[in-house]
Amino acid sequence: MNWNALLPELLLSFGTLFVFILDLFATKKHYRALSYLSAFVPVASLLSLFFVEYPAKGFFDLFHVNAVNLLGKAVLYALTSLLLFAMHDYYERKNSVYTELSYLPLLATLGLSLLISSANVVLLLLSLELASISMYLMVALLREEYMPKEAGYKYLILGAVGTSMFALGSAFYYASTGSLFFKEYRDENTLFLLSTLLILSALALKASAVPYHFWTPDAYEGAPTPIAGYLSSAPKVAIYFLLVQLLPYFHHLKLWLILVAVLSLLSMFYANLVAYAQRSVKRLLAYSTVAHAGYFFLGIATLEPQLQKALLFYVSLYAFASLGSFVLMSALEKREGFSHHLLDYRGLYREHPLLASVFALFLFAFIGIPPMALFVGKLTLFMGLVQSLLVPLALAFLVASIVSAGYYLRVVVFMFLEEGERRFPATKVSGGEALTLIVCSLLVLILGLFPHILYDLFRL
Repeated sequence: MNWNALLPELLLSFGTLFVFILDLFATKKHYRALSYLSAFVPVASLLSLFFVEYPAKGFFDLFHVNAVNLLGKAVLYALTSLLLFAMHDYYERKNSVYTELSYLPLLATLGLSLLISSANVVLLLLSLELASISMYLMVALLREEYMPKEAGYKYLILGAVGTSMFALGSAFYYASTGSLFFKEYRDENTLFLLSTLLILSALALKASAVPYHFWTPDAYEGAPTPIAGYLSSAPKVAIYFLLVQLLPYFHHLKLWLILVAVLSLLSMFYANLVAYAQRSVKRLLAYSTVAHAGYFFLGIATLEPQLQKALLFYVSLYAFASLGSFVLMSALEKREGFSHHLLDYRGLYREHPLLASVFALFLFAFIGIPPMALFVGKLTLFMGLVQSLLVPLALAFLVASIVSAGYYLRVVVFMFLEEGERRFPATKVSGGEALTLIVCSLLVLILGLFPHILYDLFRL
């Protein structure tokens, strides 16, 4: 057993267990201390990545470590730590303290971390379920609120469909290849094609791509706002880092390109058009997540290193921008009577110029306006599609990005150019929320100006 390959996961596991044991003796007044303590667990796992020797295999070859998935884990751990620093004040203001929330994000992150390094369908399924079950619980945990319970139920049903598809696809994969390990397989028989369809569909469902998005906007709207930020960022990073590593085993199939193209086109255009009809900013960002799933799927259309590098860079920076957006929204939500309706954002710049400016920064990043880092991600993804001779998909990506600008800019107009009709109490941003917003906004700006700092690290 190569324990060095599992070092980050081992630290995360022992840290989660330690926080869980402390929770047995903790009360409501200890929640803030537990949250801060748990926030340092992913930091320890992040630092341990520097001591992992790669490439390597572990856990009876079920678990693979390489430079790419270590970078994915670094992003994942950073997102989880920022969430844990930011979320405790939200729950205290909502009078909805659950000490379990100090370790549930760690369990979800452990599942996603194992997912990124999975080289076997059994470990992949188990890690996917560990992450999913933890997230179902996090979505539903908010006292005296009906919508989180409904959102958790819908997310559970949706996740169960994805699990069923993945389990059936795994069975077909084993029946066709005779192995539970992912390997190169050139015989395009019916069973293998069915396994490809089901496995990709299950992962597309977890990534909230159309037509598998179903109740995703409902789940995001009903979930506690910091948790919605986690759902929109960490699982996406894990899924796309995994897909990049699965691509060499499936890219030769014509079915693969067809499925990816259909998922991308449906997600980009359906979500961007439906987003215009939304009156809730929180729900609008949920459809933005669905649209971005379409952009990201373009990065696995074909086995082109530049395309995959662009995808990984893009999804990593998108995750920080998305988490920052939802954390900012959670800070605003602590004001009594605030509902995330578009009208509640009217005149936000006059009341809170700094928060409005940071939110506008994130919205401009989603559009892809330079010098935001997401502009670099979109540009390199577009160039990768052109180099791969997928010009129609590249043009569709360009058109969808232009279409999306309208609903993001509408929020900016409401914040900066319109007068607010309602008056809310002053927004108090906690230290953890401020830390998260500073880190996310600086990453979006600095890596837009100096993208090579991160982009050159992706060696495929």
